[in-house]
Amino acid sequence: MGRIRYGLWWAGQIAADVYAWSRMVAAAAVAIGREMRWATVLSARATAASLDAIRPSPWSDRKLFAFLSVVALCASTVAFVLGLGVSRWVKTAPDSLLFASAGAIAVGVVLLPMVFLVFASRRSSR
Repeated sequence: MGRIRYGLWWAGQIAADVYAWSRMVAAAAVAIGREMRWATVLSARATAASLDAIRPSPWSDRKLFAFLSVVALCASTVAFVLGLGVSRWVKTAPDSLLFASAGAIAVGVVLLPMVFLVFASRRSSR
């Protein structure tokens, strides 16, 4: 009878330790989650405020033409390189999507600054 009671007591102690440890880990995870959420909210607010503060003024026609010429030249170069890559990809590796994903990223990188310049510009106060 003594061994059974000792075994039950020992199992109860182990279960109590596991329960206490799991509550401590859960409390730490909740605290970390709160901090991460708060940091995300603060980062989003700071980013929105800084983007609102740095709105560019409209460019002159000459500056806009030069910028769009450089963008067109870069886009043609990227299209040429991606065309070569896709032609090799079609011939050799049918399950590799590296060049297709690189093309999507390149288009996004080119379009985001242009969209920002078009839609976020403000008039100068002269």
